[in-house]
Amino acid sequence: MVTIESVDELERMLKVLSNPIRLKIIASLQGQPNHAYALAKQLGLSYPLAHLYLESLERAGLIEGSRVLSIEDERERILYRLKDFRVELTPEFISKLVNSGGHN
Repeated sequence: MVTIESVDELERMLKVLSNPIRLKIIASLQGQPNHAYALAKQLGLSYPLAHLYLESLERAGLIEGSRVLSIEDERERILYRLKDFRVELTPEFISKLVNSGGHN
């Protein structure tokens, strides 16, 4: 579970979630884990661009990648899956972050 403990962390998370392509990736991974090439093809993105989006989601703690061996071509690929997360933003939570001096 992702824990946000500072205003800066909250800002980074909101930036990650504000991108519509990242939201589409999250929605796609909700159905089943997938690898970058398949997600790129599904979303009409270049592989490098899809990989960058996946990396940012992984750094944010929203997805995780694990190396797997492809049966079709015996190549190692990274299979991405959603991690369990919940986004709950309340005035009380924001006040707590701001008042705790939570800038890192």
